[in-house]
Amino acid sequence: MPSRDTTTRDCRERINRVIFHIEAHLGEPLSLEALAKVASFSPYHFHRIFAAFTGEPLAAFIRRLRLERAAQHLLHLDAPVTEIALDAGYETPSAFTRAFAGHFGVTPTEYRQRHEPMSLLGARLLALTNLVEDVAMTPEIRTVDPVPVLFVRRTGPYYQAAGEAFGVLCRFAGSRGLLGPAARMIGISHDDPHVTEESKFRYDACVTLDREVTPEGEVGLKRLAGGKYAVFLHAGAYEGLQRTYDQIFKAWLPASGEKLREEPCFEVYLNSPDQVRPDALRTEIWLPIQ
Repeated sequence: MPSRDTTTRDCRERINRVIFHIEAHLGEPLSLEALAKVASFSPYHFHRIFAAFTGEPLAAFIRRLRLERAAQHLLHLDAPVTEIALDAGYETPSAFTRAFAGHFGVTPTEYRQRHEPMSLLGARLLALTNLVEDVAMTPEIRTVDPVPVLFVRRTGPYYQAAGEAFGVLCRFAGSRGLLGPAARMIGISHDDPHVTEESKFRYDACVTLDREVTPEGEVGLKRLAGGKYAVFLHAGAYEGLQRTYDQIFKAWLPASGEKLREEPCFEVYLNSPDQVRPDALRTEIWLPIQ
C-alpha cells in the first residue's frame, strides 16, 4: 500500500503537469475536463484537488495568469490592447477591460499610459526611484539549442521558493551524480514582482543534464527553449537582481529595438553563496529575444 508521502508526491506531480500545461496554453480554451485528463483525475474531484494544492480555484488561477501576462505585455510590448485581449483568451476588448480593471483597479489603457508597474493594491505605484534611466547595459547576444534540465517548482517569495526548490533538486541530483563540474544551476522566476502578489510567485530551480535521467515525484524534466537571447551579467547579491531586471526592461529594452519572445527569462548562477561573499556573486540573466 503506498505511503501517505508517496501519494502526496504523486498528486503534486500531477497538479504540476496541469500548471505547466496551463502556462503553455494560456491563450487557448482550457476546460475542466481537458485539464483533469492531463492530471489523470476525475473531473468531478479535480477542481477540489487543484484548489487544495494551489490555494486557488482552477478558474481563478487561469484568469489571474492570463491577466498578469497581459499586464506584462502592456508594459513591455507595442501590441494593441485588442490583440493583447485576444491573446489573454477574451473574445472582446470590453470583457478584457472589465476583468483587467477588476483585478488591477485601472483599465488596460490607463495601465499602459502610466507606464509604471502597479501594485495589486491598485492605487499605489511601485516607483523605481533608484533606476538609472541612461544606464549603460551591453548584453552578449547568444543563440543556443534547447537545453534539457531537471527542475523543481516552488511557489512563494522568490528568496524562500528558490531555497526550498534547490534543496529538493540538489538532493535528487546529487544522489545520482548529476552535479559535476559541467552542470549549470539555473533559476526561472516566472512572475513579475510588480504585477503578481508575492505569495503566488512561481520559481523553477533547474540543473542542466548531460545524460538521460528518469524524473520522480516533484522533480520534473523539461527543455529550456533554444533560440536567441540577450545575456546580461549581474554582479553582486541576489537581492539586487530585481533592480537589474528593472534596468533591462525600463532602459535597455526600449532603446534596443529588440522584441521579446514568448518564453520566460532565466538566471544562470555562475557561483554560489557557499563559495563566495554576496558582493562576489555573478549571475547571468538570459532575456529571450526574436
